[in-house]
Amino acid sequence: MTSETNAIEVESLSKSYVISHQAKRQARSLRELLSAKVKRQSIDEEAAETQSSQETFWALKDVSFNIGQGERIGIIGGNGAGKSTLLKILSRITEPTAGKVTIRGKVSSLLEVGTGFHPELTGRENVYLNGAILGMRRSEITAKFDRIVDFAGVEKFIDTPVKHYSSGMYVRLAFSVSAWLDPDILIVDEVLSVGDQAFQRRCAERMKELTGDGRTVLFVSHSMQAVRSMCEKALFLERGRAVSFGSVENAANQYLHSIDPQDGADWHKYRFSPSTDKVNQHGFDDEYIECVSASIGNEFDIINKKMDINKKYTIVLQYNVLKDMPFPAVPNFHFFDEFGERVCVSYPGGAAPNQQGTYRIECELPPYLFNTGRYSVMLIMSTFSGGLEYMHHFAYEAALRFEVAEPEGADERRHGWCGPVPGVTRPRLNWSYSN
Repeated sequence: MTSETNAIEVESLSKSYVISHQAKRQARSLRELLSAKVKRQSIDEEAAETQSSQETFWALKDVSFNIGQGERIGIIGGNGAGKSTLLKILSRITEPTAGKVTIRGKVSSLLEVGTGFHPELTGRENVYLNGAILGMRRSEITAKFDRIVDFAGVEKFIDTPVKHYSSGMYVRLAFSVSAWLDPDILIVDEVLSVGDQAFQRRCAERMKELTGDGRTVLFVSHSMQAVRSMCEKALFLERGRAVSFGSVENAANQYLHSIDPQDGADWHKYRFSPSTDKVNQHGFDDEYIECVSASIGNEFDIINKKMDINKKYTIVLQYNVLKDMPFPAVPNFHFFDEFGERVCVSYPGGAAPNQQGTYRIECELPPYLFNTGRYSVMLIMSTFSGGLEYMHHFAYEAALRFEVAEPEGADERRHGWCGPVPGVTRPRLNWSYSN
């Protein structure tokens, strides 16, 4: 739907490339092979022995979406999904094969390290060059020059040719130029991963400032954490087609499930035994403690594929203390979301028994502790020596895997909201009203 409030409108966009394949006829004998090496064959003979074929590859196929002014949009998908091709078309670097793209405003793109920089020019000269390319007057660039250099943190090297810059310096200055020279639309590819975490935080803050001022930001990243923290919506591309365009949570979940396409029955793992289940393990052949088994269940010990967000569940860990220990043992469970980010770590109030014997430890998960989605549990038994020193008697990655679902009408606190609730935790905090 066309609207003057849209910064970008994409209708039935497609981009194809022609790929040529060539295959030479194989020599039928050793004598023929040696003869071909010694004899100089004519161009006609060479061409006669070469078989050519062509294939049409669609990098994008019938992609449509609209982006409003002031929106931060994440573009996600695996390698070869069409993300870079889409950005090049939106940046007017590549022409589409079919379809229509409407862009309202000045576009600034950062698609790869050194985009738009001349290696022989200094950082200062490149700032003014990029500003001129964006249609800015020299006085406008000068007014923002100090902020650009300060944001990039390259004051000492601003008069050095950028060919001597490290990749991190390149990206910092390139992003700073793109983000401070008043673009209406800022397009940023994965290049920000070159910068350190402090710089990435500054970039995220600057992107939010831009959208707060009514500018539009398109951000490509393989990091779902970065997309979730920076973006309001996401476009999920797969093999050149738009699978979904909407909330970050929905698009990211679809992307993650496309990477791990197993259905719930195969993915869920509510029982674990080191003797039969192969998982990544840290700590081997400990002389004091061995893990026997672990499980997750409810009061009836029954889970049908997905866990009800409105019910409590219990993780049970069984282990053997092989001989009396001269130090305490502390079980700790590390919970990860499906993006691989650690959600939280849980410890008991006191140390576990450390005398020889077989023990059972239970950890209760109350209702609404976790939001809907998939999670894994890393089971660890540790001894802490004070400070930062520790020893793992065992540590099993993703020993348990569970998925939380929300039955229709389960949460009365939605107040009519039917969409996904953001976040990885969803605690039921105590609220009160007063006048």
